[in-house]
Amino acid sequence: MKAEASNLKDLRADTIESLKPRDRILKTASALFNEYGVNNIGIDRLIAESSVSKRTFYNHFPSKNEVIAAYLESKDWLRFSELDKHVSRVKGGAKAEILAIFDFLEQWFSEDDFNGCAFARGLNDFNQGDVKELRGKVDLYFEHWGDFIKTRLKALVEPDEVKILFPQLLSLITGSVIVAQGLGDVKVAALNKRIAESILTGC
Repeated sequence: MKAEASNLKDLRADTIESLKPRDRILKTASALFNEYGVNNIGIDRLIAESSVSKRTFYNHFPSKNEVIAAYLESKDWLRFSELDKHVSRVKGGAKAEILAIFDFLEQWFSEDDFNGCAFARGLNDFNQGDVKELRGKVDLYFEHWGDFIKTRLKALVEPDEVKILFPQLLSLITGSVIVAQGLGDVKVAALNKRIAESILTGC
């Protein structure tokens, strides 16, 4: 179920008609899973809305779990590709890059199709039976957040302080996503940025 980064792409601006069958299925799945959740969409609907035959679908994705895995890999890759681009424009070093996460989140929350985080939902969705491998995709996403934040914290503080500051910052990030979805308040990211600034005072 692993995809190479070189095979991942941003399909959001492409029309369904312009895509090859595999990408058409993935684009359709991404939209439906984002809006309704992975457990509420069946293979028959994916096939119908992708405008592919059942045979074509199964040639690319032998099971629904394969589609979900590709969806999660794509989401993970896209989130951190966009975040990397965002912080690459930030001046001020590691501290400024950590704080820029919250500006990035506010932009994400303002998108028309924002509907929370697939990986936060996955903490509950992928715990049992044949979906446990999908939980690995969720865990990897949070590991990527760890890598992103800890790399920058290590440039600012000693290792013992990293252990203290990292969970606080991750809580502010994940909490922002939940509040933005639950209350529709995109400005929560800016509020939590101020808290992050106070946490990083002196760094």
